Amino acid sequence: GKSTYNGQPFTGAVKRRTGFVTQHDVLYPHLTVAETLWYTALLRLPRALGASEKRAQAEEVMLELGLGKVAHSMIGGVRGVRGLSGGERKRVSIGLEMLVDPSLLLLDAPTSGLDSTTAARIVGTLRRMAAGGGRTVVVTIHQPSSRLYHMFDKVLLLSSDGCPIYYGLAADALSYFASVGFASPLSLDPADLMLDLANGAYAIGPH
Repeated sequence: GKSTYNGQPFTGAVKRRTGFVTQHDVLYPHLTVAETLWYTALLRLPRALGASEKRAQAEEVMLELGLGKVAHSMIGGVRGVRGLSGGERKRVSIGLEMLVDPSLLLLDAPTSGLDSTTAARIVGTLRRMAAGGGRTVVVTIHQPSSRLYHMFDKVLLLSSDGCPIYYGLAADALSYFASVGFASPLSLDPADLMLDLANGAYAIGPH
């Protein structure tokens, strides 16, 4: 097959407009949040921007992600270094990619290892980024709560062996599965039904 971006070949110019946040945060534990974003701005933003413009952009991203209160806290994450919470570290990782203002932002399981409240804050931040216009956010997520599921516009559901089962609006998924014989009780989380179907565990039989 072919990988295209808005119908265009995936070139170096396209790659520069694409951000990718890995599942595991790769950050220097002894740098502060502000230093991390500032050094990244120096390395990744165009040379045409001056140092003051780069610093301003780093501060803007930091505030947009709600990291102002921990701006001068070390990242941490290693023994002997008290640092950020897991959710704060994830927001810093997202901020590193936001600095280049990508039109496509890819995130690999950004909620893994986080409690439900922190996960909701992260996905809520990503939703606001997508709603701002001019940016597409693509997230892989393994076991979303009902609250997280309803934040997504579109869903691609893969079976345990990687085959697509559903692609479309998140709000239409349950009606689609009901139309092919898999109705769910109103009390069931839509994500739970989809995970059962993806893993072949048909606890909810056809109606």
